[in-house]
Amino acid sequence: MELNTFFSHDTDEEIIHAKRLQDLNIWISHLSYATNECDWLTKIASNKIGDKVLRDKLLEKNEVNSALLNELYNYKSSIGSFHECDDLECDLFYINQHDVFYAKYVKHIEEYRAIKSQVYLKILE
Repeated sequence: MELNTFFSHDTDEEIIHAKRLQDLNIWISHLSYATNECDWLTKIASNKIGDKVLRDKLLEKNEVNSALLNELYNYKSSIGSFHECDDLECDLFYINQHDVFYAKYVKHIEEYRAIKSQVYLKILE
């Protein structure tokens, strides 16, 4: 993971934009990995554990994961519009939008981890 280095000549907007992109790239990376992991866990739930309910939960969560990934990619392509802001209201829109995506990401990861824990607990039975 590449960390950004900021300099005294960077504007506040440049730093905020770079931090947003860094957050977004981390979220996308986590969700991309979760897609693969969820596929593996689905196969484990179906083939090794034989729990179709758990398998269906994982399949559903993987669909939600894919939808959220698409949202984040769309957000990433629009995040450059932040530079076009010339007033506080516009700035706040993008700040709030970032916070909304962060909340969605955190909620999704928490729900995914709960289902993943169910798989591990079934394996340990």
